[in-house]
Amino acid sequence: MNRIKDEKLLKLYSEGLTNHEIAVTLGVTQPAVHYRLQKLGLHNNCHEKQVIETEKVKQLHDMGLTTVGIALLLETSVLVISQDLQYMGLQDNYYRLKESVESV
Repeated sequence: MNRIKDEKLLKLYSEGLTNHEIAVTLGVTQPAVHYRLQKLGLHNNCHEKQVIETEKVKQLHDMGLTTVGIALLLETSVLVISQDLQYMGLQDNYYRLKESVESV
């Protein structure tokens, strides 16, 4: 069993690698990387693309885009957008889309 050295982990993390990429590079499992990052007080998958402007998310949401649509446009994950919407107290526009489709 390989032990994760914090120095190597932090270097790869700061380079923006995902947990999976870090795990492959270090020869450990992805859950091991996740666990160690949590112990170090770090978030998973440090990516600049996942740092998004809340105002952009709100504008796109107000235009009627769904969480998936916003994520695609901002080149980030649906989870990041969902969390941002939840933080702002907004609901996914999926329900609007569903209502529109059902009324056709």
